[in-house]
This record gives sequence, structure tokens and C-alpha cells, in this order.
Amino acid sequence: MLLRSCVPAACAAGVVALCAPGAASGAVLATGSYYLANHPDGNARPPLYGLRLDELYNATGGHDIFTFDFEHPSSVMIMDFTATTIRIHGVTWGGRDTGTGYAADAYQGLYTVDMLYNVGVMDVPGDDDVWVNGPNNANTGFILTPLGDTIPLWDERGSFGYSLRIGDENDDAGHRGFEGVSGWGWLNHGSPDHHVAASDFLFTVGAPVPAPGAAGLLAAGAFILTGRRRR
Repeated sequence: MLLRSCVPAACAAGVVALCAPGAASGAVLATGSYYLANHPDGNARPPLYGLRLDELYNATGGHDIFTFDFEHPSSVMIMDFTATTIRIHGVTWGGRDTGTGYAADAYQGLYTVDMLYNVGVMDVPGDDDVWVNGPNNANTGFILTPLGDTIPLWDERGSFGYSLRIGDENDDAGHRGFEGVSGWGWLNHGSPDHHVAASDFLFTVGAPVPAPGAAGLLAAGAFILTGRRRR
């Protein structure tokens, strides 16, 4: 099964699982929506980011790195997680990465991201992680840039055997030094059959998004999100 209730080890690592009554044993997260944050071990850091799409634009004629800061004050990125679908969506600040920040050019600003995985979502065999293990380029989405361009996205499994994974690895020790729940996977942009290295999600999964009308949870979520942005 894909769903389980709150797991002490995950909660101790700073990941708040949505404890749903009757949630079955299985995956590292219960069904629900979660705020997403930057991963601490992106290869292009600094700045830290949750998404990287190199050569999203050929801005300089060289290899242009584009990264997206999920923890910027203007960013709100969310993952909707169910037994059969994973949707990663929201708005994120980003642009052309100079190695210390973002170039002050037309590419700097807010991007809208919406990526839906509804083909091949399943348990990782022998583990509580979940991955997307379907045909290559079967899942699609888009990114809307500050220039007004809507650029299509496709998932890319390449030689990795899957296109997206949500969890804390086979040994539950975490992905690339982060002890909580991470998300990582590869994307193609502009064309489904051309992968630019590096183009991938690499984020951490944080607090659940409060259910509508749950005033106490809403206040708690606002406090967590505000505290995260002030760091």
C-alpha cells in the first residue's frame, strides 16, 4: 500500500506526516498536500534550490544554469500526494544562476510550475519510498516564465530506472544527506526526447498544507511557512 500514518522517525527528522485515520501501512507519506523546500545538496548551490532546468533559455550562448528557489519569500511550492498521482505545482522565484545568486536580467522572477505524474506511480519494491516507474516521457506539465512563455515539461527516466522518487532511500538514512523525506527526479523541457544535464527536481518535503476550514492547522502552517522564509 502507498499510505501510512505519522511515522516517528520521519517526524523527528522534521517531516510532518498527515496522520489520516485508517491510513494503511506502506509509504513514507500519508495522502495529502505538502509544502516543498530546497534540498541542501544541489550540485549548483549556492543559491539553494528545489528545481534545476539548465538551458531553459540559451541566454548567453554558453551552458546556462537555471535554478528555482522554493524558499524565496515569493515562492509557494506544493506537492499533492495520493496512491496513484503526484502533482508538483505552485510559484517559485528563480532565473539564470550565476553561482552566487540570480542574474539581474529578464529571466529573473516568478515562475509557475505544474507537473503531474499519473502514469507509473507505485511503491519502490522492498522499501517505503514511492517512485514513478512508467514509460519514458509519459507524464507531463509546464513551466510559465517571467517572459510569458509556457514551456512544456516531460518526465525523463533515462538510465535511472525511474523518473521521480519520493522518500528517504532504501536504508531510511535520507537522500544526499537530508534525513527527512526528499523528492528527486529528472525532466525534459521544450522537447520530450532531449535531456539537458542537469534538469531535475531536488527538493525536501515539509509540513502538510492545512485542510480548508481547519483554523488551528492553518495557523500552524502559516507559522511554519513564515518561519521557514525568515531563515
